[in-house]
Amino acid sequence: MKGLSCNSGLLHTYSVEESIDILADQGYQAIDISLELAPPFIPPPKPHMDSSADAGRRRAVRDYARSAGIAIGALNAHTNVIHGDPEVRRQNTEFVRGGLQLASDMEVPYVISGCGVKLFYGWESTYWEWCIEAMRELTADAERLGVMILIEAASPYGSLVHNLARLQRLLDTDGLEGLGVLFDPAHYHVRGDSVLDAYHALGDRVKHMHAKDARGNSENFGFPPLGEGEIDFANLIKTMVNGGFSGYISIEYEAMAWGYPDEPLQVLADGKAFVDGILERS
Repeated sequence: MKGLSCNSGLLHTYSVEESIDILADQGYQAIDISLELAPPFIPPPKPHMDSSADAGRRRAVRDYARSAGIAIGALNAHTNVIHGDPEVRRQNTEFVRGGLQLASDMEVPYVISGCGVKLFYGWESTYWEWCIEAMRELTADAERLGVMILIEAASPYGSLVHNLARLQRLLDTDGLEGLGVLFDPAHYHVRGDSVLDAYHALGDRVKHMHAKDARGNSENFGFPPLGEGEIDFANLIKTMVNGGFSGYISIEYEAMAWGYPDEPLQVLADGKAFVDGILERS
């Protein structure tokens, strides 16, 4: 394990430089910088960067993080590459492509994304065709740029790749051998998978992890603060570390969508104490 990171969406009221300083002060080792415009909760956090940033801005953020002793673990670039409107679908694919170039320029190893949501009537096979077409293009770009796309299974209603079986189907597709995995246990739990079984099944394709708790099922679920849900993080993190997991564990907090406090500094302190406690006991 490399250390502890945080999805910068939690720190959306701060600039990216302020977020980096906060994480350094809190004893974190990395930051995941959000590029996303429309996550599935309200109010949507403002992204910290986008692919329109010029070369000077890219270097400045990269160098600022280095000077603070904070690695940039990943860029978050979720979007909908299976949107029913061809022009929107193209724009969304270009959004991820821009994130790949941004990651390459800033020397960030991973861009986290997904396949998206089925918003319109249509055959399941058509959505899979769109997904695979986009991912083949993007994987080729990523390999050329020296970056890896990490796919996150997403549990919300309508998500194409929402559980272990569907993620394995994508990963086993010809031409997508270069895809990695962002492992967020909350989504597997909500969709009825065993979190430990999913982690073991995905093996060394897991490069990065979101520490996010969950309770319920796909029709009625919540992502409460760490330790207040139904996931056995002690067993999961122990299994990951003892098995040689070499990525970051990244705190991702979306509990405010269910009425929990939106208090970033407290969430960071609590999240670090939660993970550190498990590591000490393990």
